Amino acid sequence: MGRSALFVTTVPVTLEAFLLPFARHFRAQGWRVDALANGATEADALEREFDRRFDVAWTRNPLSPSNLIGTAARIRAIVTEGAYDIVHVHTPIAAFVTRFALRHQRGPSRPIVIYTAHGFHFYRGQPAVPHALYRTLEKVAARWTDFLVTINAEDYAAAQSLGGIAPARVRFIPGIGVDVERYSTSAVCEGDVAALRRELAVTEDAFVLTMIAEFAPVKRHRLLLEAFSAVRASDAVLLLVGEGPLEAEVREAATALGVAERVRFAGYRHDIPAVLAASSALALVSAREGLPRSVLEAMAACRPVIGTQTRGISDAVGDDAGWIVPATAAALASAIDEAAADPAETRRRGEAARARAVREFSLAAVIADYEELYGEAVASRV
Repeated sequence: MGRSALFVTTVPVTLEAFLLPFARHFRAQGWRVDALANGATEADALEREFDRRFDVAWTRNPLSPSNLIGTAARIRAIVTEGAYDIVHVHTPIAAFVTRFALRHQRGPSRPIVIYTAHGFHFYRGQPAVPHALYRTLEKVAARWTDFLVTINAEDYAAAQSLGGIAPARVRFIPGIGVDVERYSTSAVCEGDVAALRRELAVTEDAFVLTMIAEFAPVKRHRLLLEAFSAVRASDAVLLLVGEGPLEAEVREAATALGVAERVRFAGYRHDIPAVLAASSALALVSAREGLPRSVLEAMAACRPVIGTQTRGISDAVGDDAGWIVPATAAALASAIDEAAADPAETRRRGEAARARAVREFSLAAVIADYEELYGEAVASRV
């Protein structure tokens, strides 16, 4: 009899951005793979990737009555009708509500519930009240979880001591994987790179530091701008890729700090391999991360990373794939200047980054880890 899995996320974009390779792989292995998210049936990109799609309406508060009553009832009905072997939940709201909905299911028809935490919402250095709140919610929901997957060392250690789930049911899998061949510089047309630099008004020999991130408070664009304003390298250019609610504020900050002429706002891009090939290094200075995809993609593209000592960023970069420094403008400026002043060392660290990405974070390796976990999960139902 064929196996089946239901992928659950809050919104379809998570499925589109991170989970399609997993759906394709397991469907190719004979699994029936369905998707559940708010708006899943309207997302055209999902139509051919999943066997069936289901819509649910979440609210932003996981404890709201509409989530815990109406939405939970719909989830139970979908799961009962689907008779799934595995329900695999992602993203905090969807994960909490789905596990709540299935918490009383018993017997041979009960699916195995797997939760992948793409970065717990509680983290080291967080203010006490939100830390306690988010940790408590995760501890409660852990009781309704058969396997809990973490993607960085800090979260793995936290999950081991969380309570509610046996440590043996906590797993470490490094992220969602990166297609290391797609981001290889050899796969990018040199003409596309040259055209992109012309589009962005960047000279061929400029040092281009790129940050790929939503304009949101957690990404700390202003911190990077403050660091960039102190950089001595006169030919350095800061390329900001992304969009979001704080973009206007970041533009104003660039002007106020006197670096607007050296900052490029590229908007949302679909040609990230070319963007990285046109870059000298990647920066990421977030306050909180899981295991950031932009860092893994940059490493696969042979580009070193200048990042802060933040959970997830330091996990990915390690000791030799870039510069990991304290979250201060002075420390970041020093790292940027070092990278700009020594192209040979920057290339060496980029090569180390590529080797690390291939060795530890490739999509093929991560899919193999999940295939092993799914096999164990199915066996545990017998």
